[in-house]
Amino acid sequence: MNLRLVLCIAMGVFVAHLGVFMIIEQFTPKPKLTPPPKPNFTVRETKGVDAETGEKVVYREITVSTKFAPSPTTPPPEKPALHEPLVEEVAARQP
Repeated sequence: MNLRLVLCIAMGVFVAHLGVFMIIEQFTPKPKLTPPPKPNFTVRETKGVDAETGEKVVYREITVSTKFAPSPTTPPPEKPALHEPLVEEVAARQP
């Protein structure tokens, strides 16, 4: 047997196994999807006629509600510690 025939047989076996594994994966139970969240917006529309011009007017109002992120677990310190330069460093910077 030559090398080309052995490689073709090996590739055929690999592809066949890959196909079988993909088919088996299709039949495994999938996790149940959670229902989509309720919309966080409302839409209102009012139609009318402008008394002065007689034009049709449409008033649209879109309201969006948001939830803010929770506060950080560790609050920042009341007075942060500042590093003040040493006297020698300040004297070395001055010409």
